[in-house]
This record gives sequence, structure tokens and C-alpha cells, in this order.
Amino acid sequence: MFDGVLFDFSGTLFDDRSVLDPAREAVGDDTITRVLSVVDSPEGIEARRGCDVSHERHRAVWTALIAEAGPYSKEVVGAIYSALTDPAAWKPYPDTARVVTALHERGTRIGVLSNIGWDIRPALADAGVLDVLDTVVLSCEHGVEKPDPTLFTLACDKLGLAPGSVLYVGDDPVKDGAAVKVGMPVYLLPTERSAADDRGLDAVLRLA
Repeated sequence: MFDGVLFDFSGTLFDDRSVLDPAREAVGDDTITRVLSVVDSPEGIEARRGCDVSHERHRAVWTALIAEAGPYSKEVVGAIYSALTDPAAWKPYPDTARVVTALHERGTRIGVLSNIGWDIRPALADAGVLDVLDTVVLSCEHGVEKPDPTLFTLACDKLGLAPGSVLYVGDDPVKDGAAVKVGMPVYLLPTERSAADDRGLDAVLRLA
């Protein structure tokens, strides 16, 4: 049993694969496909390393990668970046609110700890879970990102709990799995997922 649970955001509570879909209507499928091919390439992934330590860094890195896929006008780059950071474009998995609310009703302390370059609180509010969270820790607000142990320690401190009593739930073996460095138990969700199906978060209720 655990006194607290910390969740990752993207790919754990919210689906990260369709956030650019709203931009498709404005810029077209081909443009989005080209952008994704750049940002998800080995070079793009390397360029994005450390981009979540601040709002400014996130915007600079992502807009540069989007422009590189073109070149595209400032208007096109801006439209795509706006879609990426639009809370309304991020959809929770069907079991997100149910599981988070159930944990809250049990008296479990709950938080979200995310590598992110923008404020996800409006998305959490839209999903109906912000009010039951005890803390939201964002890398862009603290100048450090996972897998740095500092961020996990900070989140546990904000919950008022020792790391060993807090379960971390994520989907990245490297970034999220690093929670073990501060003594946190970790539950990693499976890679395979569908936006239409539950993410498998009910397992957290059994663990916690």
C-alpha cells in the first residue's frame, strides 16, 4: 500500500498522439506528417533534449524544428505550435478521471509530475481532476526535468511524503523509471495503447 501516487502526464493520463490533429485542418495532413518526421527523427529527439526546462526553451526548440520541416511561414509555425500547447487538444484517457478520483476518495495523496514546456493545469481542469490533485510539478517551472532525481524528490516533498511511500506511474523506462533513484517504487504502463480504450490505470488502484 502507498500513501501517495504521482502520475506522468503525456502518454500516461493524456493521449499524446493526436494533439496536432486540430492543426491539420489549418495546414493540411502533408505538413503535419513532415513536421512529425522531423521532430520524431533521431536528430529531432536529440534537439528536444532539455527543451522542457522552461517555457522559452520549449517554444524556441519546437518552433525551430517545425520551421525546419518546411521551411514554413511564421503563421504556419505558430499555428502548429499553438495546437501542440493548446489544453483543449490534449484528451485524457477514458480511465483517467475515474482512477484519479477513486484514489482521492480513498484518501491517497495524488500529484502529476511532468516534463513539459507549458502549463498543463487547464487540461487537467478540463478533465475534471485538477481539484483533487495535491500537487502539480512541471519541469518548465523548476528548470529541471526527468530523469534528474531532483524533480522526483521535489514532488514527494510537495506531497509531504517520503519517496518510498509514493508510487510513480509513467510510460518511459528511462525518464519515469529514474524515480527509483530516490527510492520510489515505479509502475510503467505498457507501450501499446489506444485513445479509445482505457490506459490500464485501474492497475494503479490495485497496487495503491
